[in-house]
Amino acid sequence: MARPLELKPYRLADGAWQVNVTSRLSPTGKRQRLRFYSRPAALAHIERLKAQKDNLSALSYILSPAQLLDAASAFELLGTGSDVNLTDVVRTYLELGKVRTASITLAALFDLFLEAKKQRSKAYLRDIVWARKRLAQFEEKLVCDVSRNDIAAALAGMPDSSRNNILRTLGVLFRYGQDLGYLKEMPIRRNDFAEIKRTEIDVLPVSEIRCLLETTLKHKPELLPLLLIETFCGVRPAEAARVEWKDVDLLRRRLTIRAVISKTGTARVIELAPCAIDWVQAFGATPGAQTTGPIAPWPEAYLRAKMRHLRALAGYRVGGAGWKPAMDFRARWNPGSLRDAFCSYHLAHYGSIDRLLTEGGHTNLRTTKDHYLGLVSAEAAADFWNLFPPSTGGKVVPFSA
Repeated sequence: MARPLELKPYRLADGAWQVNVTSRLSPTGKRQRLRFYSRPAALAHIERLKAQKDNLSALSYILSPAQLLDAASAFELLGTGSDVNLTDVVRTYLELGKVRTASITLAALFDLFLEAKKQRSKAYLRDIVWARKRLAQFEEKLVCDVSRNDIAAALAGMPDSSRNNILRTLGVLFRYGQDLGYLKEMPIRRNDFAEIKRTEIDVLPVSEIRCLLETTLKHKPELLPLLLIETFCGVRPAEAARVEWKDVDLLRRRLTIRAVISKTGTARVIELAPCAIDWVQAFGATPGAQTTGPIAPWPEAYLRAKMRHLRALAGYRVGGAGWKPAMDFRARWNPGSLRDAFCSYHLAHYGSIDRLLTEGGHTNLRTTKDHYLGLVSAEAAADFWNLFPPSTGGKVVPFSA
């Protein structure tokens, strides 16, 4: 029978000190030989082991037989080769329990998030509403219980770009909830996003832009100012819908995008080209032209319907039940086409990336170069900036905004 190891230090030949630890006191469950470079360090560790031994001796009085059996079962579940100890498991479980107790439903988190972001743009709030509709089936679930599988199931079948957009919105939502202590682990990872290969921008030809503007002037002149600031000023559609006539200064030939309506939160001034001035004056000569207040004084849904109808008149395909496009209709309309045309023709005509960065409201020089450099010829750009309204045979009366 082997002699039990004693808790005392042994001097080794190289001058170090060794402490032999029994398997009962070893954290690995096996006998250990611990090495120390000084006798006081070895004695200090022995004192800790003695205290641990006394605690183990007292366990038979502190824990009931059922508790000891329960602990043994837990160790069996952890496995002998596991690096995780029972204390860590219990601590993690208690932390999760605290988070779960403090958590709220997904519906309540959406309400709080919308209230916190109520000053953001309509487009930003619309993205939140769209994300909420997609996860409607999980609204009564606690935020801490919403999993990646739940989100993947809710977004299944969506186009990659739309899915990525909702994932970005949900990422901000769950980070907001995490900061408030409603969940511990984020249910969205970077690899949940689909990789979208960037395609070259298909710039609208000048002939199609002319067709669109002339159709608007003839059939729906009230929409013309909105299209003009998208076409000749490169204003984003969401920004253009919030522009007011007071932002248009025909005397100084400039358009001001106020910080409150800018996507980037920064005001910018855009020079109005002579052709843009003439188109605005042509609009002013139409019967009943309104040149005060908002440029687009309609609810968002109504404005979208009007724009769809206008594009159909100009020869672009329109979706919807029962719609039968003519054989000679152009391709489906892409949002932001007029802004892309402005940026491409602007860079080709003026040759100034700095000016395009300022007037286009861009925040990244590389993005501007990668997207718009070299897409159109200088001749096509010259045609764009000489795109004047058709002569009506009458006098165009200038007006001041």
